Amino acid sequence: MTYHHRQSDLTFLHILSVALSIVQLTYASFHSANVIRAVEQVKEEYDYVIAGGGTAGLTVGDRLSADGKYSVLVIEYGIFGGVLAGMDPSREFVIPSIPQAGLNNRSIPVVVGKLVGGSSGINGLQFFRGTKEEYDLWAQVGGNGSTWDWNGMLPYFKRGIHFVPPLEYLAKDFNISWDMNAWGQDNDTRVFAGYPNYLQPELKLFYEGMVKMPGIEIPKDGNAGTDGLYFYPTTMDPASYSRSYSRTGHWDGINRSNYELLISSKVTRIVFDGNRAKGLSFVPINGNSSQITTVRARKEVIIAAGAIHTPQILQLSGIGPTSVLLAANISQMVDLPGVGTNFQDHGYIRGPQFVWGAQPPVPVVNTSGDPKTGLTANLGAIIGLPVITPEKVESLAQAFENQDPAQYLPKDAHPHIVAGYKAQKDAFAKIFRSKNTAWMWLILGGTPSFGPAHQHPMSRGTVYIDPKDPSGEPIVDYRAFSNPIDVATMIEMIRFTRKYMASETFAAYKPKEGQPGASVESDAQLENWIRRQYIPSVYHPVGTAAKMPRELGGVVDEELLVYGVQGLSVVDASIMPIIPGCPTTMTTYAIAEKVSFQTPFNGVKANHQQAAEYIKKRTQG
Repeated sequence: MTYHHRQSDLTFLHILSVALSIVQLTYASFHSANVIRAVEQVKEEYDYVIAGGGTAGLTVGDRLSADGKYSVLVIEYGIFGGVLAGMDPSREFVIPSIPQAGLNNRSIPVVVGKLVGGSSGINGLQFFRGTKEEYDLWAQVGGNGSTWDWNGMLPYFKRGIHFVPPLEYLAKDFNISWDMNAWGQDNDTRVFAGYPNYLQPELKLFYEGMVKMPGIEIPKDGNAGTDGLYFYPTTMDPASYSRSYSRTGHWDGINRSNYELLISSKVTRIVFDGNRAKGLSFVPINGNSSQITTVRARKEVIIAAGAIHTPQILQLSGIGPTSVLLAANISQMVDLPGVGTNFQDHGYIRGPQFVWGAQPPVPVVNTSGDPKTGLTANLGAIIGLPVITPEKVESLAQAFENQDPAQYLPKDAHPHIVAGYKAQKDAFAKIFRSKNTAWMWLILGGTPSFGPAHQHPMSRGTVYIDPKDPSGEPIVDYRAFSNPIDVATMIEMIRFTRKYMASETFAAYKPKEGQPGASVESDAQLENWIRRQYIPSVYHPVGTAAKMPRELGGVVDEELLVYGVQGLSVVDASIMPIIPGCPTTMTTYAIAEKVSFQTPFNGVKANHQQAAEYIKKRTQG
């Protein structure tokens, strides 16, 4: 599938407003004076050197440099510039997968940010968390005493995001509620979650229809640990109604001599002194690409290049599966089979799509706002399997429980990988039957066209360096539908959407199904249609350097330090052991905040003194 074909066929992403309908955004015109465009300006040594100036990298860089005691260099491959429009190819890596056997041998690209701000600068702007149960899974597979659960993450969700409630008339017209106890409003935090000043009146009809579906709950705030039907915020500046992302939150307006950003440079490998990471080598992406430069880190090297490029950097540095490194003729430093495995992403299907037989009347609401402030969709049903398919949830749960953990992994899977998937499987089987684990995200827009997103695929893919071109783009394999439970649950999501449109709420408007069509009815027919249509990415790649015990295929420990070496950590979406049922941006911010301020919280926000004490303890170790 080419990039141009993907642009022309994006029903779900149009609903997401990721692509064609995102308006051009306005950005602050100021930025720090410490953007480095020439290698000669890079100092020989910094306290911290970070690979990747994206969602996590800039957050960590900001927090570590805030008190002025530590110098930080961030090395970013991409350009310094705002997003001109959704899906702008000059600001993206578009990396094709290998042909997917479960998808009729189609190749589906994974897309990640290629600019300062990373994927937070190109994403669809939907902004919400997973449920309490989903983050508690992280601790369950994370080893004894793990603090990477809901309670351990919540302070950093609060610290990382400044929440702005909706305008009073919107809240009244659309039944938007929120819980300030679940949110932070720290004045030092400039990554915002807020709402437009206008919502489509037609949303009321779809909201009212979903309310009447059996099992649907309406939480006071969907970001307080429960799922259901709710209006979630946009990652948007509340004053300018423009994109709020890691660059605007953690770089623009910051002018510190100890915080520097090198752009248009590609990290080639981690430099070691013995088994301690001492720096990064990099090359310019424009000009003389053979000009290898090394910068040293006095305290720590941090890899924050995302779930696709972080495992590549580790593998290029000799950290990863033996077979992968041997094939690429790279000397192994640490045998970590988990590097590049456990790859997960949300997937979606284009459809069902309906047309009205009789046009519904437009609900009466306050329309004094500006439709241009609506940068994305804000209403969704984020629900569990017992709500999606109460008749089949038990049989689906039993079918998954009866699987051998190695049955649907690659045939040569290392025993640690099998053990890790068994731990995930044991944890996940318990919540197949839970209403509060988000299996489906169904965005509700102003038209009867849908793109149900599968929030918890059980298939696990890989991201490995190309043995023929290790420094080129890695080989991405979603292994989509390699576990048949994913197809079975996707069928039930299609059936749920049909039931929704067949409900009494819409009867007077005589909806008629266009795709896949009423004749596509049996499980076998739906499976055949789904395999032709399914896209195994909503651009939320995670899991390829998972925070789990080493014997379970983990790559980083409780403090996100890489196993087997010293002075090296990973801080980005690759450390998520299990993908949460939400867009991953807000969770990535929280990961970066937690590792930067990992101190006893006790109801009081972490401050720079606490951060300094933690850093001292960490580096002494």
